[in-house]
Amino acid sequence: MENSSVLLHIHNIQKYYGSNNSNIVKALDDISFDVQKGEFLGIMGSSGAGKSTLLNMIGAIEKPDSGSII
Repeated sequence: MENSSVLLHIHNIQKYYGSNNSNIVKALDDISFDVQKGEFLGIMGSSGAGKSTLLNMIGAIEKPDSGSII
């Protein structure tokens, strides 16, 4: 995080579901963004795009397979 006005830093988040190689589903694949102080953010996408998974990770309900949330 370079700027002190960054409230949320999402860096290279990845989340996969499934147990064997043929059934692995990419819920989030290399997602990165920052949220600045005073900024509003909307999360949009089609059904199954990973919106709830991302929000669960930001809220510390789920852990990403890789990447960081600060």
